[in-house]
Amino acid sequence: MVGLVSRTSFIQKRFCRFNHFGMGAQIAREDRRESVDGSQVSAGEPRGNGLFSFTGNLNAETSSTQGSRFVIGVCAMDKKANSKPMTEILSRLPRHTFSIVLFGDDMILNHPVEDWPLCDALIAFFSTGFPLEKVRQPSSRVCPGFNGAVGTIQAMEYVELRQPIVVNDLSKQNLLMDRRDVYRVLKEHDIPTPRSVLAKHHEANFIESDDYVELNGVRIHKPFVEKPVNGENHNIYIYYPTNAGGGCKHLFRKIGNRSSEFHPNVINVRREPGQSYIYEEFISTQGTDVKVYTVGPNYAHAEARKSPVLDGKVMRDAVGKEIRYPVILSTHEKEIAYKVCRAFGQTVCGFDILRVGNESYVCDVNGWSFVKNSPKYYDDCSVLLRQFLERALAGFADPYESMHSPTDRLLGNSSSMSLLDMGERSGADHGEDGRPSEMHSPGFHDPLDNEGQEEELRCVLAVIRHGDRTPKQKMKMLVTHRRFLAFYEDRVGQGKKKDLKIKTIKDLEELLAVSKQMIDQAAHSDELEKDQFKGICTLRDVLERWQLCGINRKVQMKPRAWTNDDQMTRLLVIVKWGGDLTHSGIQQAESLGQHFRQIMYPGGDGGLLRLHSTYRHDLKIYTSDEGRVQKTAASFAKGLLELEGDIVPILVSLVLKSKDADSMLDQSGSSAQEMILQVKERLHNILHRGDDCGLLRTNSSSRLVRSVAAALDVVEQPMKKMERMHKLLNSLKEQLTTFLDNDATEKAENAITATAFEREQLAWAYKPPSLERQGSETSVVSCLEPVADATEHRSTVSSAGARPKKPAEHMANKTHTRSNMDPSSKKKREPCGRETLEMMRERWAKLYRDFYSKKHNTYDLSKIPDIHDCIRYDAMHNAHLYLSGIRELLDISASLAHALVPQEYGIDVHEKLHIGTNMCRSLLKKVRDDLDLARGFNITHRLNPTFATTDHLIKSAHRSVRTRLYFTSESHLHTLLNVLRHSVTGQDENAPVSREAVKFVEDIPELCYMTHIVVRVFERGGYHSLDPQRFRVELSLSPGATGDPLTEFSPKEPLTVAPLKVISREGLTCQEFQDYICSVIAFGNSKPQPE
Repeated sequence: MVGLVSRTSFIQKRFCRFNHFGMGAQIAREDRRESVDGSQVSAGEPRGNGLFSFTGNLNAETSSTQGSRFVIGVCAMDKKANSKPMTEILSRLPRHTFSIVLFGDDMILNHPVEDWPLCDALIAFFSTGFPLEKVRQPSSRVCPGFNGAVGTIQAMEYVELRQPIVVNDLSKQNLLMDRRDVYRVLKEHDIPTPRSVLAKHHEANFIESDDYVELNGVRIHKPFVEKPVNGENHNIYIYYPTNAGGGCKHLFRKIGNRSSEFHPNVINVRREPGQSYIYEEFISTQGTDVKVYTVGPNYAHAEARKSPVLDGKVMRDAVGKEIRYPVILSTHEKEIAYKVCRAFGQTVCGFDILRVGNESYVCDVNGWSFVKNSPKYYDDCSVLLRQFLERALAGFADPYESMHSPTDRLLGNSSSMSLLDMGERSGADHGEDGRPSEMHSPGFHDPLDNEGQEEELRCVLAVIRHGDRTPKQKMKMLVTHRRFLAFYEDRVGQGKKKDLKIKTIKDLEELLAVSKQMIDQAAHSDELEKDQFKGICTLRDVLERWQLCGINRKVQMKPRAWTNDDQMTRLLVIVKWGGDLTHSGIQQAESLGQHFRQIMYPGGDGGLLRLHSTYRHDLKIYTSDEGRVQKTAASFAKGLLELEGDIVPILVSLVLKSKDADSMLDQSGSSAQEMILQVKERLHNILHRGDDCGLLRTNSSSRLVRSVAAALDVVEQPMKKMERMHKLLNSLKEQLTTFLDNDATEKAENAITATAFEREQLAWAYKPPSLERQGSETSVVSCLEPVADATEHRSTVSSAGARPKKPAEHMANKTHTRSNMDPSSKKKREPCGRETLEMMRERWAKLYRDFYSKKHNTYDLSKIPDIHDCIRYDAMHNAHLYLSGIRELLDISASLAHALVPQEYGIDVHEKLHIGTNMCRSLLKKVRDDLDLARGFNITHRLNPTFATTDHLIKSAHRSVRTRLYFTSESHLHTLLNVLRHSVTGQDENAPVSREAVKFVEDIPELCYMTHIVVRVFERGGYHSLDPQRFRVELSLSPGATGDPLTEFSPKEPLTVAPLKVISREGLTCQEFQDYICSVIAFGNSKPQPE
C-alpha cells in the first residue's frame, strides 16, 4: 500500500512538472533522491545493466547518480546502447546535469516493466529483438510480418507507468514499421514522395503487364520499385523496362561488400501469399543516395553514398566502414527535415531522400539513427539533445523551440532563431569546436576569387560515337496467310487499317509460334512460295535467337490490301534486327571510360571517384534512342565510375533518355536532310560518269581535305572499283552458299547412318542456344558468341537455361590471313553471335542484289558504307570462317567509304557549314548553356566542407566539376567537326580549331567507332571574375578505334581507341568559344545561298 501511494505521488509530481515548469528541476531532484534513498524502490530492486557501461569513457564517479539533476534511461538493445555513436554523444552530456542508466538486454527482455529502472527522461527505440510493446503506449495495429514484439503485452506499460520524458515518441514508432503508415503520414504533411500505389495481388483490379502495373486506373510504368509494406523487410526490388533489357535489381541489407544483385530473368512482380506491396516510380538520382539525420526539427545533417542501385558493390574505407560524404542540404530539404521530425515525433531520426534536379523526395523514414565517425556531429547532437532534455524536463510546452547548435550561438543569433532560418550557414561557416571552417579560414580557396592560384578544371564536355556494332539488317515480306492476318486483326481490330508495332513479349512469343506453325505446315505441303518460306524462317530465327526483350529488334505490320468490306488480305511484315553493340564495343566503351577517369580529372585515378561521390561532380549522360548508343553510354559510365555487374541498372540509373535528347542526338529529324540528299545526288552523278576521280576534285569549289584526296587517289576509276567490289560480294555469297550446302549434306548423311541416340545428339547440336525470355544480352558470351562454340559450354548451363558468363575464347588468332589458318581445325561453321549461316549468307546476298542495278547500270552509293561496315565486322568477328577475298573487299570498300562519307555532309565549305549547323543546332545550344553553367558557381547540391575531415581524403572541398557526355552516331561527329574547323565568319582565324590542327583533322580518313570530341573548361587564377581570360577552353579530338581489323584485332584485345590530340588554338577563352557557337547557331538559322 505504501508503494502504491508513493507511486501515485510520483505520477502527480510528474504531472505538476508540466504545469509548473518553474519548479520542474526541483521536483525531478526530489524524485531521483527518493528512489535512490529507497523510499520508493527497495534495496533489492533491479537497477538495470549498471548505471553506466561505457568502456573507457566514464569513470566510477560519473556512473553515480549523486550530484546529477536528472537521470536519463537508455532502453535499447545492448548492441545499439553500447555503440560508438551512442557512447560518443552521451559521454558529451554534462555530468553534473545528467546521469545515464542503461537498462540492458536482460532487464528489457526478462523482467516486467515494474522492475525497470526509474528515470527522468527515456531514450528508447526499436532495433532487432526489441520488445516495443513493453515500452510504448497501445497502438491500433502492428504490420503483418513484424516480429519485433517479444513476450506478452503488459497490463501497464512502462511509459504509462513511469511517465518519463521521451526523446522519440514511442506511440508513433510503430508507424515506422508499416510503409503504408509512413507514406500516409508523409502525404498528410505535404512531404514530397515518389508517385506510388499500394497493391494486394489477390485484388481483381490489379493488372500486371510487361512494362507497368496498374491499380484502380493508376498506372506505374517500369522502371518501378517494389517495397513490402513491412518496414523491417528490406528486400526491395526494382523492375526494368523491356526496352532497356528487362530484369530486376534486388536490394537488401548489406552482406559483406554487397548490397544488391541483378537478376536478368526476373520480370514479374512478387506474388507471395498474404503479402502487400507498394509500387512507386523509380527516380534516377545519378547513382547517389542521401541519408538525412535530424536532432530536433531545426537541425539536419546529410551524408551521400554510392547508390546500391548501380552495381551493389559497397565502397569501404581502410577500416572497413562504408564510405559516406557529408553534403549540404538545400533550404527545401531542410524544410522537409523539419516536417519529418515533427510529423513522426522523432527527435533523433534518419530518413532517405532522392534528389533529381532541384526536387527532393522522401522514400523511407527509419526512426532513431546516428551519424557514424563524425566528431562534429557528436558535438552538435549532444548540445541539441541536452537543450531538448533541459527544456522538456523544465516543462516547456515545445522543447524544440529555441534549440540551437554551437554554430548558431557563435554566429551571434538569438536563442529563438531556428537553424532552419540560417540557410546553409549551419553546415558551412564554422567548423568543429566553433572554429572558422575551411570556407572562412585564411587558406580557403574561393572558386570565384582564386587570385594567384593555378588553373583548375571546371567542366568536361564530350560528344562520343558509339562502339563496334553488329551489322544492321532489315527484311520486308508480303504475307497473305490467314494466321498472320488473324494475328494482326486480333491486335488492331477488324476493319481497321493502321500500322502495328509489336513490342510486348507476349505478342512476340505468339508471332514466333505462328511462324513455327507455318514452317511445320510448309514441310508437308507446297502452300508457301520459296521466298516467302525463307522469309518466315528468317522471322523465326530472329525471334528465336535474339532475346524477346531488348532495344535492337523491331517487328512491324502494315496493311497493304483488303476487300470491299474491309477484310484484310495482305500484310507487309517488316523485321529489323542487328546494329547491337558487340563484345568488342562494350570493352572499348568501358576502357575509354576508365581512361577518361584516369587522365581527364584532377587527382589521378581516384580523383573523379572522390569528386563524384561527394557531390562535387555533376554528371549527366545523354543519348539518342538507338540501343547501341545507349549501351555504349552505360558501358562508358561503368568504366568512368568503376562500377561492376550488368549494364541494365547502370543504363536506367545514369543515362538520360528523353525526346529532347533524342532529337538533339539523332539525325533522322534533322532539317539538313534535304541538303544531304542533294549532295548525295551530286556525288552519284559525278562517280557514274566513268571518269577518274580528278573530276570530283574539279567539281569541288573548295580544296578537298587531304584524307578525301588520298582516298580518291586509291580509288582512281570508281566505276571499275565498284564493279570489282560487286564481284567480290558475289564471291562471298557463293562461299557461304557452299558452306550451307555442305552442312545440309553432312547433316542428312549423319541422320541416315546415326543411331537413335546419335540423332538426338545431332538435334541438340543444331538447336540454337536456348534463351530465357528476359535473358540479359549484356554479358560478353550472350552478346556475341559463335553458336558452334557455345555448344561446348552447354554442360555449364544451369537448369534455368542461363548462358555462361565468362568471356568467349573462340575466334581466330590475331593475324587473320588464310596462310596461318588451319582448315583442319575448323568445327561446325557458325558465325559469331546469334546470326545463323543462312542469315549471314542472306546478308551478303541482299547487299549483292541491292548494290548494282543491271537495268540502269548504276551502283547504289548508299550501300558502300553498309558494305564497309559488314566486311569490317566479318574481318574481326568471323575470321574463323576462312572466307577468301576479305582483304581486297575491305581495302576497296574502305577507300570508297573514306572518299564518299565525309562528302555526304557537304562537298564544299558552304554546304558543310549549312548541313553542320542545321544538324547540330540543338546540340550546340546545349553546349552553349553548359559553358554558361561552367563559369558560374550555382551548384544545386554540394559537399559540406565543415564535416569533411581528413578521413575522407578530400584536399579541396570547394572543388567542383561538371561533366556532360553526349553519345550519338557518326553523322553528328562529322558535322560538328565541320562547323568547328570551318569558320562561319569566313575568317579561318576565328574558328576554334587551330590552323595546325586542321592539317591533323584533314589527315584522318575515317571517324571510327568511339570517335570523340572533348571540350574542357579551366578557371585560371590571377584574373578578375569578369575578365574573359579567367576561363579558357581546350578542344581535343580522337578518331576512335582506327586499327586494321585484320592485323590488329583480337577477341581478347579489341581495337584500341586513338589518344586525344588538342586541336584548339592557343589561348582560346570560354567567352570566345561561346561567341563562336552563337554565330554558328545564327548561321544555321539563315537560308543557304544559291550556288
